[in-house]
Amino acid sequence: MRTILIPVDFSAGSLMTARYALMLTGNQETLFHFFHIYPDQLMIPDSSFIDGMDSDAYLSTEIVIELKRQSEQNMDTFESEVRKLVDDSNINNIKTTGTVTGGDPEREIKDICQRIKPDIIIMGTRGEGKKGFLEGSMADKIMSAVDIPVIAVPDSVESAGLKNIMYATNFSETDYQHIIKLVEVFTSPDITFHVVHFELKGRPAEDLRMMEALQQSLRQDLPDKNIRFHLMDSDRKSESLQSFTKDNNIDLIAFIAHKTNIFQNLFSHQIHKRDFFKLELPMLALHE
Repeated sequence: MRTILIPVDFSAGSLMTARYALMLTGNQETLFHFFHIYPDQLMIPDSSFIDGMDSDAYLSTEIVIELKRQSEQNMDTFESEVRKLVDDSNINNIKTTGTVTGGDPEREIKDICQRIKPDIIIMGTRGEGKKGFLEGSMADKIMSAVDIPVIAVPDSVESAGLKNIMYATNFSETDYQHIIKLVEVFTSPDITFHVVHFELKGRPAEDLRMMEALQQSLRQDLPDKNIRFHLMDSDRKSESLQSFTKDNNIDLIAFIAHKTNIFQNLFSHQIHKRDFFKLELPMLALHE
């Protein structure tokens, strides 16, 4: 059984993320493991309490206990809503479970990945500048912190389906294996895979040679798959990126995440992580 870890904050965006995960399951037996982290480091300053009463410890404990209780109630309600979605979709191979815990989100997500060993994380994101557990910066941190695939889904995305997947390459030695894996995971015959590289100045001939080699290998081993190959001008990368995703109706962007800077070896300093988040598209972070 495949396990998908889905961090949630019980918002409408979390339910949308569950719908997105449901769309990706296909006919494979899958466990959705919902995970919620509530803050457990609340401190309330002393005021006019009786002398000797430790108000910080007392009130913080009471508040955290209430947060835990509410989180467990919200998890039960959320699971019921997702099971209704599953029933309405006439899919019989989905099971659900939920965990709530207090702590730091990045650390707790890393810990639960060690415990349950999910195959993939699918998490919603409200994008940069919007505060909360599932803000864009948290998705960025998780992409770099774990060694399993992570899909970050903006809350503006509708789970209408997948038709066009972009794989951003810098000609890593693992590109071939990653693209093969993408094709194995996203099996619909209607999907077009776009392998895209942004050319660096002074090396167009080398980029062309490497793209042709990758193209030859993939077309030889995946002759029935619709895979297109693109070399893009790097002079205005951010604008080219936005134009490409719009013109090709890209539904999902896949890339290799690096520990220090997930785009360090993908683009030069002229493009930043925020450019991907600004696209408001689901992003799939893979790992070497």
